[in-house]
Amino acid sequence: MRAAALLTGVAVVTAPSPSTPAGCRSLAPADERPPILALDPRPRAPRVFAIQFKQDVAGVTSYAAFRTRIDCLIRQDVVPHLARGRPNVVVFDEDTGLMTLAIGSRGAVARRIAARGSPGCEGQGAPCSTVAALGALMAAYAPQVAAYRARFPSMGPLAAAWVAATDTLVRGFMETFSDLARRYRVYIVASNDQAPFRVSTDPAEIALFHDPDYPPPPYVYLATSPDVYNEAFVWGPRDVRATGPGPLRNVVASNLKVPLTPLEQEIGLTPGPSGGPAAIANLEPFRLPGTRARLGIATSLPAFQYGSPPAGMDPCSDVASYYMRCLSRLGANIVIQDEANPGRWTGPDGNGIERWQPLSWMASTYRAVSDPTVGFDYNVTAMMVGNLADLVFDGQTAITQRGLRGRGCHYIGDSAFVPGEDQSQFRRYAGNQPDFLAIAPWVVGDRSRAELRRVGAELAPGSGSPLEDDYVETAIVADLPVPLDRRRSDCVTATRWPARRPARRRR
Repeated sequence: MRAAALLTGVAVVTAPSPSTPAGCRSLAPADERPPILALDPRPRAPRVFAIQFKQDVAGVTSYAAFRTRIDCLIRQDVVPHLARGRPNVVVFDEDTGLMTLAIGSRGAVARRIAARGSPGCEGQGAPCSTVAALGALMAAYAPQVAAYRARFPSMGPLAAAWVAATDTLVRGFMETFSDLARRYRVYIVASNDQAPFRVSTDPAEIALFHDPDYPPPPYVYLATSPDVYNEAFVWGPRDVRATGPGPLRNVVASNLKVPLTPLEQEIGLTPGPSGGPAAIANLEPFRLPGTRARLGIATSLPAFQYGSPPAGMDPCSDVASYYMRCLSRLGANIVIQDEANPGRWTGPDGNGIERWQPLSWMASTYRAVSDPTVGFDYNVTAMMVGNLADLVFDGQTAITQRGLRGRGCHYIGDSAFVPGEDQSQFRRYAGNQPDFLAIAPWVVGDRSRAELRRVGAELAPGSGSPLEDDYVETAIVADLPVPLDRRRSDCVTATRWPARRPARRRR
């Protein structure tokens, strides 16, 4: 199926479709589209790659399978467009490592549930199958769960799945991104839910915590706390410390998510610090070497948290309420908004009031560069897409820039404010908006909300439609000079792409 043009009044720049590296063709999603180029190659301007990554449990049968999947994506969408003599920053979505929980034989049942749903959840809503998948993982990791419960009696019932799988998560998620940042000499941003950890060479701990699919390794990664954080990491192109676990040696910055969503609270994740020196250190922007860029991380919900602090109040005194204002005060000029949005893009948002999520999403990605009370130059929102168990992850990856002067564009369904359906606070975001630098297409082009909702329903888990789980994987490649170049084209998007391949058979 070919999509109609997505936006009104857009600049169209689509990268030539590079030849897919040998061995990678079978791993690509059916609706994979070439990267969108918004280039402005000025001296000292970082080049940012916002990856719209499609999660698929078929890609985590083994550590090697996951590493190959990520490596192929970088070789195809990043390597052909790397800037020379300037930093390259590859931004993945929130919870990029989520599906690595299901690696190997211990994750086999969870992978089946994620792909087909749980028979016991028929007629029940989300997150029934998700909880069932976590239960399967808890059973598969029973010896490790018991050992950690003895060490951490306060460990939460669902968070135990992440704690027990610490060695798996670090080997699958962290080693992959740490190694690839070094290999390709890039900065990589990605996040996961996991506990703090250390390396152990104790033979008894190796025997208990190593992956039974493989011979005992020289060491294992052990959780040092029952607290599971949604943590974003920034890996650099070379090591910045000589000691500690290997996957942490080239970590140049990290951020603990605060506040958490209701779903994350239900699972039992631990929020980052909300006040004091620890909160400020958690939000401290990373100064990208060789540039004037200062990267501030706002993982999903925090990117919506502006609040209205009383006059004279330091917004950094309560970052759970005033996250974005604190990030601005600390000097961030590029917001990295890594996203895993658990809901249909064509459905209601998380506040339960606004009925059209793409409109309320403007209060994060777009507000960051249009609100005069904060000082951000850019927002980079990299979205996860794909169905996992009964959870939908969807959205449109976008990069926004302050002060653009073009005709503007919009997310799907945002062409006009809909009285009685849309909240008045979002009225100013309806219609074409000029501060979109680049935006990824959705599965189909813009049309009536009713039609878009129909497509969203067909994409959802269990729909039985040919469109089920057929989300778009793509990337945006953009130079982000500081100071701003306000004369550049806005609304760069893709309106042409290779012919769709036949969908692969479901497992």
